[in-house]
Amino acid sequence: MYFAIMKITFMIDDDLPGVAGPRSKQDLHALVEKLRARFRIAVLPGQLSGPGEPPVIAISSLAHSEESLARQLDSICEFCESSGFGRIDTERTLMDHVDSFSDDDDEGEDDDSFDRSH
Repeated sequence: MYFAIMKITFMIDDDLPGVAGPRSKQDLHALVEKLRARFRIAVLPGQLSGPGEPPVIAISSLAHSEESLARQLDSICEFCESSGFGRIDTERTLMDHVDSFSDDDDEGEDDDSFDRSH
C-alpha cells in the first residue's frame, strides 16, 4: 500500500487568466469539501492570513499501487484547476510505500518492554 502527502499552493496574481478575484476562507473551505467528497481523501486548508498570502491545501491519500495513487493526484490537480478557485502555482508531493516504516529501527530493543517515558 502506498501513501502520499501533497501540498498545493495556488497563484495569487489576479491578472492571470483563469484566476478569479480574491479568494475567501469560505471559497477555500468549499474547495476542500468538494475534494473530500469527490476523491475520498484527507484535506486540510491552510490559513488565509492576509491578502498577499497564497491559498494552500494539504492532501493525504492511500492506494494499493503507486500508479493508481499518481493518477489520483493528477486528477486532484486537474480538478483544482478546473474548479474555478484558481490556478496551481506549486505542488509538492511525498509518496512512499507503507512498508518503508519497518521494525528494523527497533533493533536491539526487547519487544516485551514498554518505555513509559514517552
